[in-house]
Amino acid sequence: MVNGFKPLLKEITYQIVMERSKGAHLTDLDGNDYVDALNGFGMSLFGWQPDFVLDAVRTQLDAGYEIGPQHVLAGEVAELFCDVTGNDRAALCNTGSEAVLGALRIARTVTGRDTVVVFSGAYHGIIDEMIVRGTRTHRAVPAAPGILRNTAEHVVVLDYGTAESAQWLREHADELAAVLVEPVQSRRPDFQPVEFLKDLRAITAASGALLVFDEVVTGFRAHPAGAQGMFGIQADLATYGKVVGGGFPIGVIAGKRDYMDALDGGDWRFGDDSVPTVGVTYFAGTFVRHPLALAAAAAVLKHLKAQGPELQARLNQRIGAFVGDLNRHCAAVGAPVEVRHFASVWKTFFLEDHPLQDLLFAMMRSRGVHILDNFPCFFTTAHSEADFARIGDAFKASIDELQDSGFLPRPKATTQTVMDSSAPKIAGARLGRDPQGQPAWYAPDPEAPGQYVKVEV
Repeated sequence: MVNGFKPLLKEITYQIVMERSKGAHLTDLDGNDYVDALNGFGMSLFGWQPDFVLDAVRTQLDAGYEIGPQHVLAGEVAELFCDVTGNDRAALCNTGSEAVLGALRIARTVTGRDTVVVFSGAYHGIIDEMIVRGTRTHRAVPAAPGILRNTAEHVVVLDYGTAESAQWLREHADELAAVLVEPVQSRRPDFQPVEFLKDLRAITAASGALLVFDEVVTGFRAHPAGAQGMFGIQADLATYGKVVGGGFPIGVIAGKRDYMDALDGGDWRFGDDSVPTVGVTYFAGTFVRHPLALAAAAAVLKHLKAQGPELQARLNQRIGAFVGDLNRHCAAVGAPVEVRHFASVWKTFFLEDHPLQDLLFAMMRSRGVHILDNFPCFFTTAHSEADFARIGDAFKASIDELQDSGFLPRPKATTQTVMDSSAPKIAGARLGRDPQGQPAWYAPDPEAPGQYVKVEV
């Protein structure tokens, strides 16, 4: 399967099949080297096969990867996770999609309500209930074949970041189990509606609905505490994945104790009459808390804790400079293209519609950059200055080639005649403008006293 298949580009559409990788580089089956701009759809923050993850996984591989019994690393990972992110409790699963499913199940369990709000443009994984699009009445309908219509009957889709959506929520919040939000959408990284998010926090807190942040992409990439830490907004629940797995499949649900207790009933002790006090929902899986994923996650969390927020701050600063350089080039050559970013996420936007503009990505691939058409891109701490330069040079050269080939426009050339009013072409002439607005000399008309005629030069 090839995402975004277009018949016009069919003959240059192909998968790049990788043989090995290390750091920011990939090598395909033919021995071609690529610097990676995609980085596992945001999964990689440290490059491929970072040594601190490899060492931890090799140690665990030798010790075993049994499934079923509780693993010694499970508690350590949960504790480290809460320490780094500031959450009360954390529960582990296999993917970000599973984490979203679990968070919605918790929200409906603790509120006793059914309806969930999501926002247009967000991506919340592959569960049927989240593959939806909105209608004029805000009700959701399936956005892909094979999904039953009734899976979305308790989902409302609103526009993201608008005053109208905030007003709708104020009027209906008492009916909601949760408001699920991707705080910075990976498909629109430049849109960061912090005041809207603060409104969501106030509205949900007042109504008893849960505010759920989907931090699968933003978690650990923007800040150790994700978008919540960057914006200073604490959600009730949050979902995570990608970066924290260190290259292994993982998902995490984390949040406030009162809600997380719905997964296991809450605290109880041996030797007394204590019992789980919270009604629980069901959430489990054979490969939940897989030992190799736990080992990788523990190594990642220890690394993040040791590095502190400076890790993300340094990388984010480098991205800002990189994006600025690309946009200056596009402006200088008059290409209707712009790169936008949030933290270390960046995406290319076409400001006009031209049939073959997507050749940009094929041209970048031909120059040794691993990138997918119109997908958000991500940088890692493994990218060197030479890697940044290689991606930037490939982007700029590809823009130039698209213009040279006529697939992207150049600004129309304009010529402006500069005339010195103190040096008329003939005696007595004056400067004026012709009917087209261009400067021209006008001399007295010998056949019509007091009138002037244009001097042709």
